[in-house]
Amino acid sequence: MKNYARTYWFTWAFLVLAAALTGVASLKDAFFGGLFAAALSALLTKAYEHAGPRYAPVLGAVAGTLWVVAMFFRIRWFGYAEDFELAQWTLGTDISVHAAGFAGAALMTALLARHEFPKALGGGLVLAAAMTVVPYGIIAWIDHRVAGPVELVLLVSADVPSDEGPIRRPGAVQASLTETETIFLKERMLVVDGPGGTEVVDDQGRRYWPLWRRRLIYPGNPGGPVRTVLLLLPPGLAGPETWDVPVHQDPDGLGLVTLGAKKDARFSGGQISRSVRLEVSLLVKAKDGSVAYQNLQVEASRQSPVGDLYAKVRTQGLAAAFPTTLAEPKSPAKPDPKSKSRRPSFGDAPAAK
Repeated sequence: MKNYARTYWFTWAFLVLAAALTGVASLKDAFFGGLFAAALSALLTKAYEHAGPRYAPVLGAVAGTLWVVAMFFRIRWFGYAEDFELAQWTLGTDISVHAAGFAGAALMTALLARHEFPKALGGGLVLAAAMTVVPYGIIAWIDHRVAGPVELVLLVSADVPSDEGPIRRPGAVQASLTETETIFLKERMLVVDGPGGTEVVDDQGRRYWPLWRRRLIYPGNPGGPVRTVLLLLPPGLAGPETWDVPVHQDPDGLGLVTLGAKKDARFSGGQISRSVRLEVSLLVKAKDGSVAYQNLQVEASRQSPVGDLYAKVRTQGLAAAFPTTLAEPKSPAKPDPKSKSRRPSFGDAPAAK
C-alpha cells in the first residue's frame, strides 16, 4: 500500500511540475485533474516494478498518452462544445505534460524497488523535466510558425466625390495604416493624404480607405509574431463571393491580397505559407440598383507540420464602418419631358424655343 501511495503522489507532483515547465498549461487544471490521472499511474505500480528502470518510463509515457486521449474523447462525446474546442487547442501540451509526469513516476517507482530513493527521486525529476521541455520546445516552435495571430486590414473604395472622403458612422472605430504598411503599399501602389485620411490609389485611379482592422487570435498562442494581411476589395462585385486567401510564410510577414470576382485572389509580398490559409466570405445587399457592402466573414485554418492539430478560428460578420458600394449604381430612369410636375435641375439642357 505504501508503494501505491508513493507512486500516486509522485505522479501528481510530476504532473504539476511538467505543467509549470510548459508555461502555458493551466496549473489549476493540472493540480486538480492530476489527482484523478495519478490514480491510473498508481494502479500500474506493480507493472512499473516488473518492467524495471529501462522499460518502466516507456510504459508510463504510453499510459499518460492514453489517459489524455481517453479524456479527449470523453469531452468530445459528453462535454460542451467550448470545452471540446479548448481540448483541441491544448491536446499537444496535455499529452506532453501527462507523458512526462507518468514516465517520471514510473522511473522513480522502478528504481525504488531497488532501494535507491535519492537516485530514484533525482532520476524521476530529471526525466519528467526533460520529457516536458523537449516535446514542448517542438510544440512551441510549431506554434511560433503556424499559430500566431493574423492581422487583417480591409481597404475598400467608397462612393464619394473626388474632393471628399468617406464619413464614418457614429461610434465606428477608425482604422489606420501603420508606417510599415504605408511604406509597403507605396512600393506597389500610389498612397496619398486626402480629405478622408490616407488614400490608396490603384492603377485605374480608384481610391481606397482602410475600412476596419481586426486580429484573429489563436487561443492556444495569443502572443508571438503577427502576420498582417492587407485585403484590397475593389468595386464591381455583383454578388456574394468567397475567396481562399493566402498569407505570408514568415510568421511576422506582411502581404497584400487583391480580391476579385470569381474567387480571384492575387497575393503580393513574398513567399506564401503552406500552413495558414484564410477563407474570406463577402455578404452583400442590393439597394437602389447597386450592390452595397454588408459584412465580411473570415475563417483561419492552420495545418501543422505533423498534422491537423488546430481548430479553426472564425470571426463574426465584420460590418462596414462607413457607407460604401461595390458596384456603380444604375442610372435612374429619365422622367417624362411632357410632365408638368417636373422640377428643373442644374444638369438639364435648356428647353428649345
